[in-house]
Amino acid sequence: MYDSLTHHAYFSLGSPTDVVPALVAHIEKVWGIHVQGNPDFRCERYGAMGVYEARALKESAERTAVTGGRKVFVVALDSMTREAQNALLKIVEEPPKETHFFFVFGSEEVLLPTLRSRLEPLFITIRSSAEEKTSRSVLARSFVRSSVPARLKMVSALIKEVGDEDVGKGKLLDFFDALERELAPSVEKNAEALLELLTLKQYSRDRAPSFKLLLEHLALVLPVVK
Repeated sequence: MYDSLTHHAYFSLGSPTDVVPALVAHIEKVWGIHVQGNPDFRCERYGAMGVYEARALKESAERTAVTGGRKVFVVALDSMTREAQNALLKIVEEPPKETHFFFVFGSEEVLLPTLRSRLEPLFITIRSSAEEKTSRSVLARSFVRSSVPARLKMVSALIKEVGDEDVGKGKLLDFFDALERELAPSVEKNAEALLELLTLKQYSRDRAPSFKLLLEHLALVLPVVK
């Protein structure tokens, strides 16, 4: 991982759930900026980026920074069409002043040589994701066994920890998965709860979900597991 970020466009490889939080923390540390509530910081997650999304990203990058400082775009994706990559070539090569792009891919094979040549590799040190997942499992176990008031307190603490922004989305999705694992052993008994959880997991993958509202709803409707 670089201690200084002097280039204007980077790419990292790995799982977005692991890489994005570590990448954002590094950006905050190196540049001394705060991403939460920052109108000039965007973190986007795509299964597949098409030319429409690429053009929207380009247009956002061309706008003047609201804060008058850096504009930062973190974009995590599984794949990107040829048309999308071609649409980004010029803005990535010659972005507006103080505009920076960080792309996170599962594999370098996604990249066309033309776009790859314009991006610097950035190696991200991942803190123990196993420990974080264990922590989510412990929290999920406590969540399903607690009263509604206690659950609502857990929701507040969890949102405060990871935020209700895209940056913390991976960790919150991990928590949903952990809840599902807690309920799954008694499928017949918890059938309605599992269906409700599955529905909310689908909502959570919308472009701008409110995890606070989703989690508070779960706190109210999930049965108490003894």
